[in-house]
Amino acid sequence: MRVVLQRIVLGVGVLCGLAPAIAIAADEAATPPAAAERFTEATRLMQRGRYVEASEAYRSVADWSDGGAFPQRAQALFLAASMLESARDYEKALALYAEAAGRFAGTDFGRRAEEAAAGLQEGGATRGIAFRRRLDAAWDELFPATALFQEKGPAAARPGLERAALLLAGVFHDYPEQRKAKDVADALGDADMMLRRYAQARTDYEHAIDLYRRDARDADLGLASALEKLAEAQRAMRREWIDRIAKTLVGAIVLGLVAVKPWRQPDGFMMRVAAVAVLGTVVLAGLAGGVAEYLRVHVDEASPVKMTAAALLVLVPGVTGELVAVGFASGLRGAPRASAPRWNVGIAATLGALAALAVATCLVHAFALFPFLDSKL
Repeated sequence: MRVVLQRIVLGVGVLCGLAPAIAIAADEAATPPAAAERFTEATRLMQRGRYVEASEAYRSVADWSDGGAFPQRAQALFLAASMLESARDYEKALALYAEAAGRFAGTDFGRRAEEAAAGLQEGGATRGIAFRRRLDAAWDELFPATALFQEKGPAAARPGLERAALLLAGVFHDYPEQRKAKDVADALGDADMMLRRYAQARTDYEHAIDLYRRDARDADLGLASALEKLAEAQRAMRREWIDRIAKTLVGAIVLGLVAVKPWRQPDGFMMRVAAVAVLGTVVLAGLAGGVAEYLRVHVDEASPVKMTAAALLVLVPGVTGELVAVGFASGLRGAPRASAPRWNVGIAATLGALAALAVATCLVHAFALFPFLDSKL
């Protein structure tokens, strides 16, 4: 994961830095062949994550003994500094950026080096580098934890995510003036989302959005991403509340069943009705599971509704609703102050339907199907 992180950090400074080489292809004829070969070798080292060696190779191109002022000298020196930044040797990277900015002043890569140096020493060189080191420590916790979350789920990733969130929160608190503070807030929101701390994630994304709007350079792509994440956090909060309400409703219905005591006067007819209804629900659950598996295999391999989930979504709510309805029908009929039979049946049927709906809602949340339903509504 460290290699992945380093390549992400490298993206703007290095890969974008390589792009102009295409634009100056016509000028590369002036580059000595041996120097061009060394440049290519340095690029291969960079791609393998061997940043210190790549920096040395790029530096040798910048200081090539012959060939005059060929254009790739500036690019090579800029990339040499960028490699050191990727290797987290920020002091040497800053010195090399300053050298490139002065030595190749007025060129494209000279200006890029100047901008990179300014970013690295934002708030002063000591403070800027301290910020980067604190941020590196947070990334070193977040990236492996995110990979573990995707591979093994929230429980396995929780310790690492909590450490990452704590580090990111500290960085954001201590370095709010840094341009990368918006990235910190954004990443903190991601960590809190994986930890299912949706209210905190919403606050994190709101901070990131505010910082993106202040920086016109990142106001498009970054802002759009943060806005979408904020919307997802709000949806997740809504789903959590729906799940809590459903669980509360199930608990209230169970307490109601205990209060009416349906076992007081067992009714053979109602028990037979319940048995037939449960048997029919079991058959329907089997059919639902089979249909879900057929659709997953033959229609949409990415279908989130797997066979087990489909069967349980029919079986558990159906059986719950039937048993609740029968239980209340029996209990209310034997209650000391029972209402008219018609009202008893209506109340029992309504409570059975509510119980089925509440249990279905809990299962949808447990199987993480709310996002799928949101996309279809």
